Amino acid sequence: MKRFEFVPLCACLLLFLGLTSSRVHDFDLFWQLQSGKYLWQSGTFIYHDLFSLAAEAPRWEHCWLHDLIVYGVYNLAGYAGISLWKGLLLTITAGLLAVVARRRGASWTIILSCAPILWLMTRLGWAERPQLWSYLFFALFLLILEEYRQRPTRLVWLLVPLAILWANLHAGSILAFPLVLAYVAGVGFDIVRQRPPTLTGRDWRRLLLVFTALIPASLLTPYGLSTLRALLTSSSLGVDSGELMQLYNMDWAPTTYVAMPWFFYALAVVVAVCLLNGRRAAASDLFLLGGLAFMGFKLVRHTPFFFFAVAALLPLLIDNVYRQWVGPRSSVTRGIIVATALALLLYPYARLALPELKASGWFDRGLRVWHFPVAAADFVRSEKLPGNLWNTYDWGGYLMWTLYPDYRVFWDGRQDSKEMFTAGLAVMRGDPGWEALLDRYQVRTVVTKACTVDTGEHYPLLDRLQGNPDWALVFADVSALIFVRRTDVPAEWLQQQELPAARIDDTILSEAGLLVKAGPGRYMAWWEMARFHLARNDYRRAFPLLERHLQTAPPGRQVAEAENYYRILYPLMQR
Repeated sequence: MKRFEFVPLCACLLLFLGLTSSRVHDFDLFWQLQSGKYLWQSGTFIYHDLFSLAAEAPRWEHCWLHDLIVYGVYNLAGYAGISLWKGLLLTITAGLLAVVARRRGASWTIILSCAPILWLMTRLGWAERPQLWSYLFFALFLLILEEYRQRPTRLVWLLVPLAILWANLHAGSILAFPLVLAYVAGVGFDIVRQRPPTLTGRDWRRLLLVFTALIPASLLTPYGLSTLRALLTSSSLGVDSGELMQLYNMDWAPTTYVAMPWFFYALAVVVAVCLLNGRRAAASDLFLLGGLAFMGFKLVRHTPFFFFAVAALLPLLIDNVYRQWVGPRSSVTRGIIVATALALLLYPYARLALPELKASGWFDRGLRVWHFPVAAADFVRSEKLPGNLWNTYDWGGYLMWTLYPDYRVFWDGRQDSKEMFTAGLAVMRGDPGWEALLDRYQVRTVVTKACTVDTGEHYPLLDRLQGNPDWALVFADVSALIFVRRTDVPAEWLQQQELPAARIDDTILSEAGLLVKAGPGRYMAWWEMARFHLARNDYRRAFPLLERHLQTAPPGRQVAEAENYYRILYPLMQR
């Protein structure tokens, strides 16, 4: 690689590293930290849900090796270290995919023009989760398979030990099978149609043997077939789980244009470029891109794999289009086409990079403190509040990380029990019988967020607890609220700690503001802020918030009351 090629690539990777080394914000990280801590201290694997009220439920910790690694990173460098670890894994993945694109024969000009945009499109996957390993191993597999397709050697057998390692880091290792199969089928198809570069029958059979060897390799984990059975029968698997399970497993939902427009833009470009390539496109490219596009349609959590694959495979296909359709034209025409294309690329760069930079900063490492019940957990521990706990779903991981073994959480991101989700959601929504459910599980303390993380709407449970004679508010900060049963704490202590009910509204207002700052698309948070200002007759402050709610809410999701207020206030605001 020449210097004028190396420097721009390093600059792109450095910028990407800075963006992805953002503050810890993923709720699931903490049950992984707690699992890693337990594995390290006990020296035993986890087979039951030890940290929640469903302690006897079976649990297969498929990402046990990841848990140990992330726990080690935390012990060495704290949350700032985890931020950097996340950024490094994503940046190494991006760098490997750039190498894949170059090894395939793409020009650096095309790679550096297109690939960084596609890296930015993977922002959904920039979370402190074991799927980071799946991105990395996906890139490693792609590199080895591309090398083998062009220069077949025994190096392809490296896929087997890599598959073993991958299987112990993340259950996403199941992706190794369709990935290798796409090359087995694609290379076989190219041999039949004699498309260069072709492999010999012997080389193809070796690749088929490697694919076969991946099956037992993927089972070499402490859980063997149990992980595969849990993965295939899990009630969280996307659309098959129904609305109940998808409500708080949002990345298990199917991909829609409203939620992920860039997926459809990228797919349209891929289809157009492949059509323009015609027979020159390798069958393995078509099989892999088609398969990953289908996976992306099924589940939004799979879209980063599609974007990463496009970043590696599309540059060569674009080069082919350029050579055939643009190259033969005059220099003036070529210059106009290239300048137009580069100008058009500025739009996705601006739309993807600038909001992320504004929301997450650059090398802004550490913990997004307001996002988690940091002070609330300290309060529970220091005041020795009575158990059991009921907690919001997304805070279960942090609470088990900080409070176990003194307390067990009600539910958390590891669980896929429909029964637990039904009970947890019924309480969260304040459905009829919510108090009976708390009685059934002997809940004496409620630790809750003010607003949902997806839309920013306040939890209906708060309306039930506010003014309830059996429950008292004893803690409130910018995002967390704690309620205790009056009969389970000393009257003298309660007299000192009880807070006025108005603090609930203050917390809803503050968390709604923090949520839209981190993600302006949380349309209900705009309404939550607007309704408070409307209640105080502060129409000047309420009007722009109403406007933002109506602008960001998906079709049919606008609050009717917000629309009515907006129509009334609009003429007044124009004066």
